[in-house]
Amino acid sequence: MTPLEAASYWFVRQDAQAMTPGDHDEFEHWLLANETNRDAYQRTAAMWQGIESTVEGGELRALRVAALAAGPEPKVWPRAVAVAGGTLAAVVAIATLTWHLAVGVRDPSVTPDLASAGQYVTGQKQQSSVALPDGSQVAMNLDTDFRIDFTPQRREVRLLKGQAFFEVAKDPKRPFVVIAADRRIEALGTKFDVKLSGERLEVVLLEGRVSVERDERSLLKKITQRTERVELRPDQRLVAAPGESASIGATKAAQATSWHEGWIAFEDESLERAIAELNRYSDVPLVIADDAARTLRVSGVFRIGQPDRFAAIIQELLPLSVRRGEQGEMVLALKDDVDVAR
Repeated sequence: MTPLEAASYWFVRQDAQAMTPGDHDEFEHWLLANETNRDAYQRTAAMWQGIESTVEGGELRALRVAALAAGPEPKVWPRAVAVAGGTLAAVVAIATLTWHLAVGVRDPSVTPDLASAGQYVTGQKQQSSVALPDGSQVAMNLDTDFRIDFTPQRREVRLLKGQAFFEVAKDPKRPFVVIAADRRIEALGTKFDVKLSGERLEVVLLEGRVSVERDERSLLKKITQRTERVELRPDQRLVAAPGESASIGATKAAQATSWHEGWIAFEDESLERAIAELNRYSDVPLVIADDAARTLRVSGVFRIGQPDRFAAIIQELLPLSVRRGEQGEMVLALKDDVDVAR
């Protein structure tokens, strides 16, 4: 059995969660035995990832069944090499052929327009909209930085900081992947928002379908974390921090992503946090004069970059008065006859 054949056998058993404790020990021994085995496993993992994104479910199941059937039974793998090798080689060949036909492997020199790399950045008070080389549209929020690496086989975006709203151009042959923090977000023809605040990641799906899983560099961790892959539906939000399990909840995606259209929505938010968010978009800050007013709750949709408009509206919603400060800031204070504690 060649290293590639053995790699295919082990990968499919891992994927099908058909490993016993003894299998795990034997697999680790094989994987760490030499660089050739590790390289073969990496190539096999890449091949099967391509199959998963392009081959119909029934065909993929057939390939998995064939590969599992070809492999030896647990604890007799070394003695079964000669018997299993021929059958498994055929499975690998079929899988590879299927992948090449589905993905359409191309020579980058023939289609240079599909290969591109670049970096996109906005300042702390700047928003921008950009068109990516594949036709996808990206709205960038304040202080955002991402890099792209597009090849004829894949489209990868690495979000380093900030927030971006993606409208992905359909291209089933080239998966569109956004990597942020320790998560990998994959989409095909969809609209979704990714926000990275420090190490806290938020993903909001407006339209279509995206999957989110850990972006592990360690091969063994990739295998053990496969079960943590989740799929979002429209009007769902995923929140995650590195090393922790993600939480998923319902949200109003149209409101949550309205920043790229010039609006910001609050739903029962504290006045303090609402003003902190609005101040990010304006050179004229809003200031709360009374500590008691900070806990007042705000709901509504407001135009960003218009603090005077917000001040006028908030006086109608809450028991607040507004005045200009000495530095031009807009100061919000409780009206004299108001007691928040009541």
